[in-house]
Amino acid sequence: MDSKNATTHLQQVEQRMHDLIQLNAGGAATACAAHLQAGGSRVRARLALQACTALRVNHDDAIAVASACELLHNASLVHDDLQDRDTERRGRPALWHSFGEAVAICAGDLFLSAAYAALTDTGARAAPLMACVHRRVAEVIRGQGEDLALRTAIPDSLETYERVARAKSGPLLILPLELSLTLAHREAFIPAATEACACFAVGYQAADDLVDEARDALHKELNLVAVFAARGVAEPIAATRALALERFTQARAAALRLPSGCGDLLAELAAQYANDLATSVRACA
Repeated sequence: MDSKNATTHLQQVEQRMHDLIQLNAGGAATACAAHLQAGGSRVRARLALQACTALRVNHDDAIAVASACELLHNASLVHDDLQDRDTERRGRPALWHSFGEAVAICAGDLFLSAAYAALTDTGARAAPLMACVHRRVAEVIRGQGEDLALRTAIPDSLETYERVARAKSGPLLILPLELSLTLAHREAFIPAATEACACFAVGYQAADDLVDEARDALHKELNLVAVFAARGVAEPIAATRALALERFTQARAAALRLPSGCGDLLAELAAQYANDLATSVRACA
């Protein structure tokens, strides 16, 4: 997909999301619109659009899948900010901080409902896609619940950390590729796509933990630096960076093995994040 078409398709996704949240939803719709207008990288929409193009999925289905994935992601952000009491998102006040907790709950629910509505644009294929979405959303909820439960005591188990990181972030990264592969009748590659995205999710979370180390320590939130410290690792920051680099490398390799180049954008993102981490190490040397 060339850059001009990619921009046009993203604009169509943006319009579809706004259309779906404006159906007589009152204050929640206003809050959702404000949240979307704050920006964001739209990674999940871009992953879906690139994968659908590579797999020759028809345009309308691609827009539907990309819209659904972005709406689900934004639902998770709204509810996550509320649970974490984060007051800022994308350089602006978090939705709950601007509109209140009650409106934020309703707005997150509206994003969720709109995601399922977006998938109805795929017609007869909608039912299996919705079942897939529900399964992945359930995984995210389980991961978020486990993350919240761990805030009273940071584990020293690396396996626990990775399981929670995969469950919290992986499923909504997997969905753009999974739904695209399903529409293209290439379901046999879903396990490989799942592993690629799970590795990326762990790498991303670990890299994010490096940035949020002080904040997470203050709020007693799960952070890989603290996990390594609890395990007695001498240099927990270096260990966190090394694990992030390893997972990004694994994600890139797995993504490049997906059919028809449908994982190329994921591979590109993994390489970009790995390079940013490596550059930051060199800058500090």
